Amino acid sequence: MASSSRIRSVEEEGGENSPERKKAKGSNYVRHNHDQIAKLEELFKQQPTPDENQRYQIAQDLGLTPKQVKFWFQNKRTQKKAEMERQQNDALHAENFRIKMENFVIKKAHKLVETYIEKPESVSELQLDLTLRIGCSHDPSPAIFPNSSEVQSLSPNPGPASDKNTMPKAQMISAVIAAKEELVRLLSTNEPLWIKSPTDDRRLILHPICYESFFPRVSPLIKSSKAREESSKGSGIVGINTRRLIDMIMNSETWTHLFPTIVSKAHTIQVIEKGSFENRSGAILLMYMDMHVLSPSVPSREFYFLRYCAQIENGIWVITDVSLDYLEDEKTIPSSCWRFPSGCLIREMPNAFTEVTWVEHVEVDENISPHSLYKDVVSTGIAYGAERWLSELSRMCHRLSSFVPNYIPCDDSGAVISVPEGRKSLIKLSHRMMKNFTEMLSMSKKSSQQIIMSEGIWISVKENIKHGHENAKSLVVATSFWVPNPSNDVVNFFIGAEKRAKWDFHSTENNPLLELCRISNRPHSANFISVFQETKPAVPRERGLIIQEIFMTPLGSYIVYSPINVDDLSMTVRGHDSSKVFVLPSGITISELPESTVQEASSSSGNHGATRGSLVTVALQIEISAAINSDSVDAAKALVISTMLKIKDGLNFYDLV
Repeated sequence: MASSSRIRSVEEEGGENSPERKKAKGSNYVRHNHDQIAKLEELFKQQPTPDENQRYQIAQDLGLTPKQVKFWFQNKRTQKKAEMERQQNDALHAENFRIKMENFVIKKAHKLVETYIEKPESVSELQLDLTLRIGCSHDPSPAIFPNSSEVQSLSPNPGPASDKNTMPKAQMISAVIAAKEELVRLLSTNEPLWIKSPTDDRRLILHPICYESFFPRVSPLIKSSKAREESSKGSGIVGINTRRLIDMIMNSETWTHLFPTIVSKAHTIQVIEKGSFENRSGAILLMYMDMHVLSPSVPSREFYFLRYCAQIENGIWVITDVSLDYLEDEKTIPSSCWRFPSGCLIREMPNAFTEVTWVEHVEVDENISPHSLYKDVVSTGIAYGAERWLSELSRMCHRLSSFVPNYIPCDDSGAVISVPEGRKSLIKLSHRMMKNFTEMLSMSKKSSQQIIMSEGIWISVKENIKHGHENAKSLVVATSFWVPNPSNDVVNFFIGAEKRAKWDFHSTENNPLLELCRISNRPHSANFISVFQETKPAVPRERGLIIQEIFMTPLGSYIVYSPINVDDLSMTVRGHDSSKVFVLPSGITISELPESTVQEASSSSGNHGATRGSLVTVALQIEISAAINSDSVDAAKALVISTMLKIKDGLNFYDLV
């Protein structure tokens, strides 16, 4: 408060009309210096109401007058009183909001009980079924039920879903609307429901006790003694048309392309409601997704869930996800991950911009945990938190803006691809290469051909579509390791052609690669696509080409590359369809090691320094013509070990044995 640090500089003795008083007018306040204020603050904590003798002593110690000290303490007490009243008012407002929301939902519940179509079950039976089968927190009271008119507008003739493994359609609709109500509260409420993370005050997490009081649960949804919840909230503005963004999220195929480094696989199992043709409001989908990041050492997260799009105001939509207890067949393994009401609020803004607020809230079984090096990356929410989804969405929106006709950034270099359609086609080809790479890193339980190897090396068999030929098989071999170098230094080691022979088996010292062109992908200057060519090929007219993309995210950096046929590249840069161009991606991911695992990583690597360092994953893909055997496995294993050692050598890091 300004009055607490300003005092009268002129004594009252002179009277209102004295020369001294007139002289002081217009400058009758002076500011205490920082040392005086600090000392006064300290004394106020000890004694907020000093008597006259104490004020006199304070004034002498600080070089002030007793009246100045008196006024300062008076103002400080007034300020403290106002702060306490404001805090009490905030607490009362929060309690009032909670009571109003409870009354609001109870009224909706009573309407639904009175008008529930066909009344398939009693209230208690339906409530228990929703609690056990839907990833939504429910109070034992009838307050869980959604608005009856909303149910009726979505499903005028509710009946059982066509899939025998899902619950009746009316129950799914009721449950997903209840989940939407919970998500809206999570999106619209801050304190006390959301608090700063103890490990990172830039991140928001749910206060567990406060959340439980708002949304009580009857029983845990994952039957494990090591079940753990993750929650996060964030917001940002992205450069994409709002309706286009909604359409992409509500389409499982475009959704995976919108979040390629998070969602490795997704598909729509059933369309429960189609919703509005104009804005998708009312659409409900039953979906499956496989989430994965960075390394095969990080287990994937699989979810069966309902997705609901609702327009809640003009220009504002909420898209809600909530887990569903869905079994494809009797052999399906129960889920180790459960998605509580999560999703995003999408607000339309001028000039084709969109504001997005994201909430992630899941429960996971810690019995299925990642490698110790990546444990903190996952458990702290860095890998799958709301900020991660928003940053990936922002990156892909910038990428989509590169498709603007005649747009060629000034950062492009080398042989400029002047044909806009050619540039667009090459970007699409690179995106498909990168998407294939992130998919092959996933350790999904659905991958029946994978082989888990010991000694920190993972090998799997992948089938690739090769147009005009029989489908080709390849071996994917990957390993993760720690290096003491900062992540930026590691990324710089891989950028450019001069050091490529030190780590890429496609290049040698006698046959180095030349960077032909570079296409910039905004917003980061280190996000770009390159085309490399052999300088000294074995056959002069058959120069090998490599397409490569490098991009950085808050989670880590990706370097993805693939050999490409000369004719295919020529066709692509001329603007022809590149969807049938064969790519065989390999790549490297680099992420900074969290503080808490630095000591463990350096100890396991024999390095006992205090450096933070980086986590590196190398994943190589080798095409094979014959059936897999022990020789091909050993050769792939030797190749990835050799690549790892070359990278360590290039970074001047040597393990101590």
